[in-house]
Amino acid sequence: MGVAGSSNAFSLSLYNLKAYSTKDPLLRREWDFKVIQHPLIQHQQFELKVKEHASFIVDMKPTLVGFSVYMWNVKYFEMLSLSIKSQAPEIKLVWGGPEIDSEHVRQGKFDGMAIDFCVSGEGEQTFFELLQSLLRDSADYSRINGLSYRDSLDASFEQNEKREAFHSLGKIPSPFLTGNVDDEVLMRRGVEANIETQRGCNLRCSFCIYHKDMPRISYADVTRTIDEIRFVINKGVKKIRLVDANFGSTLEHAKAVMNGIIENKFETRLMVELIPGFIDEELAELFYEFNALYPWNEMTLGIGVQTINLQVAKKVRRGIKLEEFERTFDLIQKYQVYAKIDLIVGLPGEDLESIAETFEYMMDKMIGSTSHLLCCHVLRGLPGTELLEIAKEEEMQFTSEFEAHELYESPTLPRKNMLKALRRTAVMFRLVNHSGWTKREFIFQVRSEGFSIRDNFVEARNKLCISNVELIDVMVDGLMKYLGPESYFVQERFPYAETWWWSMSKVEIPDKWIIDFLQKVSSADMEVVV
Repeated sequence: MGVAGSSNAFSLSLYNLKAYSTKDPLLRREWDFKVIQHPLIQHQQFELKVKEHASFIVDMKPTLVGFSVYMWNVKYFEMLSLSIKSQAPEIKLVWGGPEIDSEHVRQGKFDGMAIDFCVSGEGEQTFFELLQSLLRDSADYSRINGLSYRDSLDASFEQNEKREAFHSLGKIPSPFLTGNVDDEVLMRRGVEANIETQRGCNLRCSFCIYHKDMPRISYADVTRTIDEIRFVINKGVKKIRLVDANFGSTLEHAKAVMNGIIENKFETRLMVELIPGFIDEELAELFYEFNALYPWNEMTLGIGVQTINLQVAKKVRRGIKLEEFERTFDLIQKYQVYAKIDLIVGLPGEDLESIAETFEYMMDKMIGSTSHLLCCHVLRGLPGTELLEIAKEEEMQFTSEFEAHELYESPTLPRKNMLKALRRTAVMFRLVNHSGWTKREFIFQVRSEGFSIRDNFVEARNKLCISNVELIDVMVDGLMKYLGPESYFVQERFPYAETWWWSMSKVEIPDKWIIDFLQKVSSADMEVVV
């Protein structure tokens, strides 16, 4: 079962497992594979959805249920697994995915959960061998690398050796071309098809899991990628995401994929992640050529900046100089390519002033460009990352009380300052990413005329002779009075902050309030203290 990280996505990993397992005639004959794909479930819906899913799964009387576990669904799957086991203890449950780090298994962090097996690392071969073993009269799990197992829920997990990574994605049959991806999923309204062209990453950032257990990048054949894109487009899919850590990891590979897309004249929206610096003029021009194929075609680049503080970036092994981002940004501006620029709030050693400097710089960039999605994240201490070791040295504190693995505070960013940074982030996100800033809105996929919010923001900032961040602080104060006590934004701990700015900020803060507030500020009808 998969619960996606957004309302229009699905879990590709489940179909990879199915495609890899069903290539074997015996497993294809003996096992009946059913995949449950659900869009993102918000925490307010957990209890209702657990009841529905548990009843549905138990009624099917399965032998084994597998869960693809990520930070956005780990709490949900913990509740769902407990409900399934309480109703049908004979059903075996297996968890896999990025949350199932081998060290966390060894430390007993999953011992108290209602699960029988844990899969760490790449799961295809491990899952395949688990299915083989379960067919035998006397199952022997001890030789399945990557697997942890136990005889009862009262016992601790026995952990096997780690699983070595595949040298090539070609070892895994295409889940699309083998017919394993459900038509019902591909035909959902607004669905975004995930396609994997590579695994691994050039960088070894301490906060990231993309490179975990992957000593090298493994690539899919370009022809296969083009065939997969053609397949999903023919099914009616209008949006495609290439789920690679760094699409430009090898420029020749990236250009070959783009040339194939252009030669086939595919009509679609395309999203890829690109690390600053991993682009040249030729690749940028290919992005432009793709956009020019049809009026509806649209390329979006996810560009991970995280911070402009180089010393902080080096501390987490992401020593990308600001000049690399500037060069990348100039290229995509020249060739009119949209960007989703990623920032992280709360990196090790970063204080409120450093975060404000990054915000100030990025707001200036956003004011003068069409690359208007500013994707802000709270630092997460993800399982199995080097960040957790750095966090011990830096005395950083994380919590999963609201959203999994969130930074709570650190010596350089005490909770009071962290809350200030979160509220600044929320206002900045609301300003930049919704209608009224540019002609295009990423979040709700709508277009708007004019730039009322952006123009009013700039006018107010200039009249008051203050910085972008200082004006954001003025807006924070205004919102603390405007929003009711039920709003997460004004609550003492600002719970579910990241969820709030993604899914609730547009609802709670209308465009009219922003424009009216900025006009009052700029006309001196309000007292401003900075």
